[in-house]
Amino acid sequence: MPGRRSDRVVLVAHADTVFSKDGQHKVVFEDGIYSSGEYDVGVGIGADDRAGCAMLYLLKDSGHSLLITNGEESGCLGSWSIRKNHEKIYNELNSHMYFLELDRRNSFDFKTYDIPVSKEFKDFIAAETGFKEADTQSSTDITILCGKICGVNLSVGYYYEHTHVEYLVFSEWKHTLDVVTEMLKKTQRKFLLNKNE
Repeated sequence: MPGRRSDRVVLVAHADTVFSKDGQHKVVFEDGIYSSGEYDVGVGIGADDRAGCAMLYLLKDSGHSLLITNGEESGCLGSWSIRKNHEKIYNELNSHMYFLELDRRNSFDFKTYDIPVSKEFKDFIAAETGFKEADTQSSTDITILCGKICGVNLSVGYYYEHTHVEYLVFSEWKHTLDVVTEMLKKTQRKFLLNKNE
């Protein structure tokens, strides 16, 4: 969904989860935590990345662009499809200020993976969010999509993703939502990739 602002950011989440078991899916909210309750092996709440999709829904009127991918859990298939088969969309996405993905475990941290982002961009994210940089291992949609502009993935308060004991701490999810909401109200600047770092 293209944003209306001239200084728009691409907000990214993915719709797929790792859980494919048929049958009833139970989500329990107790003491500020969403979980599967009695933990039926093979079924989890799928906060990775339903938590991010919920944030994008709440940010839909922010003026920024929204991108919900599919196939992230299977090797970022949707992002690879955009990059390889849809050059016009890929270039349009990379004309934004930067990518901001909401698909990260834990709270109060961010990842840029092996994307050649500048120190200036990392410092900007740390200053705007108060989050600390995590390791650079693994990958996600922005590692495929960032061709010209920087990208970051923020933690959204889920833990033990891909397991039946996955849970989401609502206050941590809400904190990230509040931080991002305030951050996106400001005038955004463009952060190009630094191929030399």
